[in-house]
Amino acid sequence: MNLALAIIAALSLIMAAIMTLVAWVTVRDERRRVAARVAHLTAAIHEQDDLPLQPASGDVDAGLSARRTTSRRRSLATAGVVAALVLGTITGFVLMAAGGARARTTPGAAHVQQKADAPLELVALEHDRDEDRLIVRGIVRNPASAATLRGLTVVVLVFSKDGYTASARAPAAVASLAAGAETPFVVTLPDADWVDRFRVSFRTDDRVVPHVDRRGRNTIARTE
Repeated sequence: MNLALAIIAALSLIMAAIMTLVAWVTVRDERRRVAARVAHLTAAIHEQDDLPLQPASGDVDAGLSARRTTSRRRSLATAGVVAALVLGTITGFVLMAAGGARARTTPGAAHVQQKADAPLELVALEHDRDEDRLIVRGIVRNPASAATLRGLTVVVLVFSKDGYTASARAPAAVASLAAGAETPFVVTLPDADWVDRFRVSFRTDDRVVPHVDRRGRNTIARTE
């Protein structure tokens, strides 16, 4: 972005310099044409000093006016062509710089996104009943291709045979889970003697973290 702004600033200065040069050349040429016309008229007057003065005809005035109009139009057309070329050059440089910046940043952003989307691996899961409590414990692994995961929370959603649901959550034992690392977790649900099955999921403060099941299915547990 800074490179693109620098290119725009430099080319803008170049454009201003070119437009100034075009304007100066136009004014200079116009002055030369005016001086030439004055010299020509002066010579013609001196050659006809012995003739009576006559007012200029309308055709002569119209011709001079037409030549001046044509000259102005040519000058404006030249300035317009130069301006269009400079603007096209600026646009091309800006697009090239923006494309290069996207080419430099997009692969890195895609790599980070790919890392962020790498699912966790649930490698162990079991549950115990302690009187009316349900204790769910397990081990989850952060893949080697993933980014470091911080603030991982385990959520257990329980269901009864009648469709009643409840949930509990607890933080993973490791607060910052590096790529390739594992962490145990334990979630306890009190007054859970009515629970028929449960599901385990994972999340951080701002998103749900997908996971894949790398273990054998438990008889009453299902994970999502």
